Amino acid sequence: MFEVIVFLVLVLLVFLVLIGVSIWQEKKTILVLNEKISSLNKQMDIAKRRFLQGKITKSVFDLIVEDLQTELYSAELALLRLTKGVPKRVGAKTDEIMARLDKPTKHKRSLVEKILSETELIREELALLESRLFKNEIKQSVYNKIVFEKEAELILKEKELMDVVLKAKIK
Repeated sequence: MFEVIVFLVLVLLVFLVLIGVSIWQEKKTILVLNEKISSLNKQMDIAKRRFLQGKITKSVFDLIVEDLQTELYSAELALLRLTKGVPKRVGAKTDEIMARLDKPTKHKRSLVEKILSETELIREELALLESRLFKNEIKQSVYNKIVFEKEAELILKEKELMDVVLKAKIK
């Protein structure tokens, strides 16, 4: 009996350590992304200063700023994805999809919910990028690069969802 209690306590400690490590890794990733964003902003300021001093030409400056902005907004979107939770609309969509499946299982439900939450996050990122474009905070070329990547990612997620649904028999 004593061994069982010790075993259960050890299992509980292992779970607590695993949870702590995952939280620590998430916070570390957020810190790294924040440092990357501040570093990119500093690099942008340096490029502006060198352009104003006449050390680099306008065409080179535009290329540098475009690359830095692309990296900056990609890092900001990654940070947004980490800090944002699961969208609320996912539950209703998951229920709707699971109602149409012949034999819904918990595994399929969690898989569908994960894919739907990722697609919703990508859609929110696209909406954020579009609003920044309309406010002229982001260049059209930078917007096009990032949107191309995000739309490709969205298409892959939707294909993954279709594969999951089509593998299961539909009522």
